[in-house]
Amino acid sequence: MEEKLTRREVREGAFIILYQTLFGVSAEEICALNEEAFGLVKNEETDEIVNGVLAHEEELKGIIAKYSTTRSVARIAKINMVIMEIAVYEMKYCDRVPNAAAINEAVELAKKYSYKQDSSFINGVLNAYLGDLDGDKE
Repeated sequence: MEEKLTRREVREGAFIILYQTLFGVSAEEICALNEEAFGLVKNEETDEIVNGVLAHEEELKGIIAKYSTTRSVARIAKINMVIMEIAVYEMKYCDRVPNAAAINEAVELAKKYSYKQDSSFINGVLNAYLGDLDGDKE
């Protein structure tokens, strides 16, 4: 189903797919099942994020681990980890996405799918990473 989606819809679709891959089902199977049962909306951009995060998963986790000063990666809730992986992937690999937008959207996803206090944690980790990214550009 190829549709014109907002960036928020693209991210949310990618989040849903990536979260479900944690349960041992492939992204392709998840897409087929979700499209059939729930009418999951996705497009090429959704697939790009899903495939990019899966391809760079270890690197993304390493970046998150470096900037998560209060929790080890093993103690970060899976939902929050997926949200941050999407944001870090966009910040590092998607030039067309402003870094501030990637962070804001991650916080909004956290507000919708996670605990309230987790959005502050996610914001802190991503802003710490952003500080180093901005420093690299100078």
